[in-house]
Amino acid sequence: MALFDYIAMNREGNEVTGQMEGTSVPDVVGLLRQRGLFSVEVVPAGESKIKEGLFSALGKSGLFSPRIRKIKPQDLVIFTRQLAVLIEAGLSLIQALRTLKKQARFEAMSAMVGDLVEIIESGRPLSDALSQYPGSFSKVYINIVKAGETGGALDKVLKRLADYLERNLKLQQKISSALIYPALVLIIAVVILGIIITFVIPNFMELFKDVGAELPWLTQLVLNITGFLRVHWYLLLGGVGLLGLAYKLMLRNYKFRYFKDSVKLNVPVFGILIKKITAARFARTLATLISGGVQILGALELTKEISENEVMTKAIGSVYESVREGGFIAKVLENSGVFPQLMVDMIAVGEESGSLDKMLAKVSDTYEEEVEITANSLTSLLEPMLIITMGVVVGIIVLAMFLPLITLIKSLTG
Repeated sequence: MALFDYIAMNREGNEVTGQMEGTSVPDVVGLLRQRGLFSVEVVPAGESKIKEGLFSALGKSGLFSPRIRKIKPQDLVIFTRQLAVLIEAGLSLIQALRTLKKQARFEAMSAMVGDLVEIIESGRPLSDALSQYPGSFSKVYINIVKAGETGGALDKVLKRLADYLERNLKLQQKISSALIYPALVLIIAVVILGIIITFVIPNFMELFKDVGAELPWLTQLVLNITGFLRVHWYLLLGGVGLLGLAYKLMLRNYKFRYFKDSVKLNVPVFGILIKKITAARFARTLATLISGGVQILGALELTKEISENEVMTKAIGSVYESVREGGFIAKVLENSGVFPQLMVDMIAVGEESGSLDKMLAKVSDTYEEEVEITANSLTSLLEPMLIITMGVVVGIIVLAMFLPLITLIKSLTG
């Protein structure tokens, strides 16, 4: 047994210093964690470079405070996969991170990896270091890394993480690419309407004033609406802004969020897409956590936290409670009525055969493919709907502008 000097942080964020006996630095770090302390630096007694107030200075510098910088999803995938490859090749964690720091393409990425190295060198594990960047590393990511550290299979766990992140990124890109064209059509439609209201209709208004004839009700309605929008456009923008602010405030209320998410799930086509996206993410996340060594209850708790739909979150919460009492996942998912039946059946088979993680991965593969198909179908449906709507609006405006002219021509020729 040797004597070590340490500096640590308690749960309240206060500095704690002292000495402790142990066989090694990792041993002392473990003993500190058992006492609810997070080690900042652990060194053999007499070799300590710790100065009074050092931790406070580091805290002010932001080294151990939660980071606000965020890594792009693409860069996070690359970082995770490269780290896995380097560790598998035989490099130590510190060596691998230093190599990635040199290869970093962006200053923020290089600074983050440098911070990770400093934190790990002070005696803290990688999972604790990653937790200092909550904007970049999710709870799922951190807990999988923690499980890999405990099981001594960090490289394998990082590979699974890289696959998980890559599949999630591809799923998001598929959805985004499917909605790009409808979004462009909508933007073009708004621009065209803006041009008509700003430049075309005013010319017709001058013509109608010169003629002095009584205008049809449709023409008068269009002129009144467009005239109001040209003069009081700021009221429209202000109204939209107030509605957006009110919506954000209402999102703080759980009952409103639950109602909103329930409505979303029942919207034709969109609801089906949301259910498939949620099913794919739920299955992929749970499969990655279980295969990474996270216990089933902890995996369900983390999966519930990343769900973006309150109805789905409630269903996953019911699964957590059922499994804690010895129940089955598939049964609760079926009773919730919000998860696809095929997913429920496949999970039931996985539970019976003892290969839940593998079956969840298959479920995710299946629904990721269906998401792409459904998103493409949604695009095919939205395109003609937007074009028809645009045609109807422009047609009404054109008809309203030419009705007085037609009446005038008839009166002149009659």
